[in-house]
Amino acid sequence: MMKNILLVFLFFNGLMACQPEIDLETNSLEELQQKIQGEAERNGLSSVAYSLVRNEEILISSAWGFADKENKVPATDQTRYLLASVSKTITAVAIMQLVEQKRIHLDDDIMAYLPFPLRNPKFPDSKITYRMLLSHMSSISDRYQSGLDLYCYGTDCPMTLETFFEETFTENGLYYSKNNFSNIEPGTAEDYSNLGSALLGYLVQRITQMPFDEYCKQHIFEVLSMSKTEWRLAKTPLNELAIPYSSETNRANPHYTFPDYPNGGLRSSLHDLSIFLRAIIQDGTFQGHQILSASSMAEMKKFQFGSTEQCLSFYYETINGKKYLGHSGGEMGVTTEMYFDRDTGLGVVLLCNDEDADLENIMALLFHYGEK
Repeated sequence: MMKNILLVFLFFNGLMACQPEIDLETNSLEELQQKIQGEAERNGLSSVAYSLVRNEEILISSAWGFADKENKVPATDQTRYLLASVSKTITAVAIMQLVEQKRIHLDDDIMAYLPFPLRNPKFPDSKITYRMLLSHMSSISDRYQSGLDLYCYGTDCPMTLETFFEETFTENGLYYSKNNFSNIEPGTAEDYSNLGSALLGYLVQRITQMPFDEYCKQHIFEVLSMSKTEWRLAKTPLNELAIPYSSETNRANPHYTFPDYPNGGLRSSLHDLSIFLRAIIQDGTFQGHQILSASSMAEMKKFQFGSTEQCLSFYYETINGKKYLGHSGGEMGVTTEMYFDRDTGLGVVLLCNDEDADLENIMALLFHYGEK
């Protein structure tokens, strides 16, 4: 499954020291928006929805371009975009809620809640923990999975999370391979894993005995009044969705899903995702509604396994010479960014319906504007 290849590349090779290629100085909101439009046009973007927040306040929430170019439907802050790997941060919050409730602990063996044994066959005595999955240290690898094509177009994939993981991790399974694991012992090296991230969603489902998408709806989205956020395509009005523009999605209904959806299948609007970001910035609470305690959020923001970049799901990115905490996403017809400054509470969300979109300068422009 050729999913999130852009994100994997960026995570290991690209944005960590990006420098803006334009003059960041702006004297007004109008000039900022003109520069953002210029960057979008220069990079041939279909649309970009962008927000700038500070703590609980939203400073800017706007969009440029078309959610649907053929029908000239403009993008707005209410347009829903596929979030790609930014979705992983929501999955991480769901797991941390269970940690907070003491139903599990970060360093527990995940096998206790699985209906099949799960060990790296090269290290059968080494347990895999929730902390390892959240930090991409589990030794679960995408090497084999990246060669599969399990996309479903125009509909939610009928394969359940349970079936997918049984077929992936049981030896006679359709998608089983020893290459679902790396040659490195769990807990000793980073290996960015979409498969491991999706497994966290399945574990939420196993522990709570509630479908993962429904759990998130009840315990995150409804709590924060994120009314335009859904894991399931069937529950998402197609006329509110940005078309994902890619040569690979050239179909009558170009919207797609995949069975391991907790790693990148969430759809949300700029408005909703900006609420989620503000809850993260404010230690788990937005306008009096709490999704995590301050101590749980502090744990999520800690460096893991000696890394100077990777926290629990979130990681640090260098933008215009300064480090920000957040996550990026890349999929067919999608590029997404969500980052914030832990010291000032300033945050940026960018959503684009093109793949491999260059959003670095737009992100730098917004942060620079907010920091003046």
